[in-house]
Amino acid sequence: MSLITYVQQYLRRFVKYPVLIVFLMSGILISILLFAFYNIRLRRIIAKYWFRCLLIILNLKLEVKGFDKELEGHFLVANHISWLDIPVISACVPICFLSKSEIRQWPVIGFLASFVGTIFIERASRRSLMQVNQNIDMSLRDGHSVCVFPEGTTTLGDHVSTFHASIFQPVVAARGKITPVTIRYLDKKRVRSNCPVYVGDMTLMRSLDQIVIEPLLIVEVTFLTTIDANNLSRQSASDLSRTRISTNLFK
Repeated sequence: MSLITYVQQYLRRFVKYPVLIVFLMSGILISILLFAFYNIRLRRIIAKYWFRCLLIILNLKLEVKGFDKELEGHFLVANHISWLDIPVISACVPICFLSKSEIRQWPVIGFLASFVGTIFIERASRRSLMQVNQNIDMSLRDGHSVCVFPEGTTTLGDHVSTFHASIFQPVVAARGKITPVTIRYLDKKRVRSNCPVYVGDMTLMRSLDQIVIEPLLIVEVTFLTTIDANNLSRQSASDLSRTRISTNLFK
């Protein structure tokens, strides 16, 4: 690493981290003040613009393609690369997420996730899975969109892992709408970037630092053609969603 690059990275840390701390604290304050006074739909709209500001602070340029404003009650499924995927999709549309229960314990982020009504799942618990399916079903029938990451884990973004078909059960049972979504992170030359990747034993702080020191990152979010889950099995819905996501990412 050259001296110039080192100095540039130091300056980015020096500027961005204090701003991030203040901004995250503001998010907690907003959550506390509004938690009891606004319904979940309005809270998610507020969160949408808060997350857009977060992406600006991180110098992450958001590019959205194929977005349809009529996404109420849709089941969004996306490839999974980073913890940053949640802020990115939240910045596009007011939405509820399915997330692993560990995130509820993360400082600040766990509290903000609860604020927008995140559905938490304990993967090893069959009872938890049944309750999660019921919560997703209720959300969809009430007209709330839900986003899941059917791979169940993050990847480097160079492939799409096998989808867990069981997670499609609620939308199939409700005969709802599935909207596949692709997420792609690029550097300033529009080449796939590994900076936001959050895999293996990487810590959240290490992942965040890799993002902070970058001069610019582009995240391309594409909303693909909606799939009607009526008369589909959960395996068929899973396979079709994965095929569309893979095709779009690697065409």
